[in-house]
Amino acid sequence: MTLLAVVVLFPIVVLLIMKMAWKMTPDFSVNVAYVDKTDGSTERLAHNAFYWVLQNQQIKKTNGELYDKTTDYWGLFPNENEGYRFNDFDQLSPEELDGLSEEIDVLMFADTYGVYGSESENEGTGLIYGGLSANDISLFQKMKRAGKTVIAEFNVLQAPTSRVNRRKFQEEAGVHWTGWSGKYFESLSQDSELLPVWAINSYKQNYHEEWDFSGAGIILVHEDGRIVVLSEKDDLRRAKPQIKTFAYGINQLELPRQQEFPHWFDVIEYDDSINHAISAYQLDLTQQGKSKLNRLGIADRFPAVLMNQNQDFSFYYLCGDFSSEPVSMSTSRFKGVHHFGSVLKGRKGIFGENEFFYRFYLPLMRNILEEYHLSKP
Repeated sequence: MTLLAVVVLFPIVVLLIMKMAWKMTPDFSVNVAYVDKTDGSTERLAHNAFYWVLQNQQIKKTNGELYDKTTDYWGLFPNENEGYRFNDFDQLSPEELDGLSEEIDVLMFADTYGVYGSESENEGTGLIYGGLSANDISLFQKMKRAGKTVIAEFNVLQAPTSRVNRRKFQEEAGVHWTGWSGKYFESLSQDSELLPVWAINSYKQNYHEEWDFSGAGIILVHEDGRIVVLSEKDDLRRAKPQIKTFAYGINQLELPRQQEFPHWFDVIEYDDSINHAISAYQLDLTQQGKSKLNRLGIADRFPAVLMNQNQDFSFYYLCGDFSSEPVSMSTSRFKGVHHFGSVLKGRKGIFGENEFFYRFYLPLMRNILEEYHLSKP
């Protein structure tokens, strides 16, 4: 066999082996209720991360079928006439919620930002649908009493969730949103296509001066309209937030000790008699950057993943937009594909542009779901 033939055939053989290994992976069932009130597209790309994990790990519905990201969820569904329809917990009676809490194993609130009639330069206006509802919280409470697993991600506490429902959720979960959220931007230049116009306008209104930033940085915004800009030039030694994981997350959930995070996050406080931090964001600030945050009451380290310590039920709060990392569903049926992320995507980093997904999100979700499966009687 020539060297050329070996070079051509080797990756094909590897892929066939990975495909066969996936088919031979023992499957198990976990009844998941996934809630998304935002993605009304026909592609449901926002579902890819979670459903990739379900498919790759052979986690199936109770009828033995693989989960379908386009149908097996609660929330917002697209209509053929470009409108929307809703299939959510608000349509259920208290008795039906009781039955559902007994039936499902894992409840995940993935995205409740919702959909709007129009988008202004400041924020979404003309809310059509979104936010945590009273029935969402009621189901959460029933899941707790039934000893099940609940996962919530990032924006469930933000608008359009009402303050009443936010307070109820926070009391149940033992967490408190400070009102601050933030995101890393590769470029703070006003010409950057990725920089939101509302951030520039908000800065001008707050400080009565022109936007004059460049280079990488972090923008922090408060729900009351306040904004602070941390530039790599003046306020940050390293622009991207780092997630530092502690012993439990490293040893039990197989998370990396350190991981960059480039997406939206929220600044959360928590009751340490109820929850403990598996991981925390660390901002690498200059003295000027520390002074800026100190004036706002924001520390340079705050939770990234929280876990409930109660043995009767499991609760996880993901303090960031973890599910937004791009990943293709076409790779989910190959066992061990995460080892080849950098080859598949061809970008810098150990696992290319899907580094966060493969190194952090995948082991986190895999272990949460497997943990519930193994704990079932």
